[in-house]
Amino acid sequence: MVRCRFFQPTDLNANTLPQQADKLRNQQELERLQAKYVGTGHPDTTSWEWKTNIHRDTYSSIAGHPPLLSYIALAENEPVAKVRVQMIRVCCLSQEWPSRLVEDG
Repeated sequence: MVRCRFFQPTDLNANTLPQQADKLRNQQELERLQAKYVGTGHPDTTSWEWKTNIHRDTYSSIAGHPPLLSYIALAENEPVAKVRVQMIRVCCLSQEWPSRLVEDG
C-alpha cells in the first residue's frame, strides 16, 4: 500500500455515503407523509396551526372511539351522548386566528 503524507486511509469515512442516503430517504419520506396527511404540517406551519390540528384530532378521536367516549363521560359524570355532542362541537368549531397573530401580519 502506497502511503501519501497528505492523504491517510483513515480520512475516508466509509459511512458517509450511506448516512447521506438515509438522510435524503428520510427527508423524502417526511415530505410524502406531509403531502398525504394534512395534520403532519410543513415547514411553514405555525405553532398555533399545529396545536389546533392536534386538538381537533384528539376531540374527533374521542368522539369516534366508544371506549374513550365512555371513559370521558364517566369522568365528567355526563351522559355519553352529551359528551359526544360536546366533542364534535369543539372539534368542528371554526378556530379563528388569535388577534395578536392577525395584527402582526
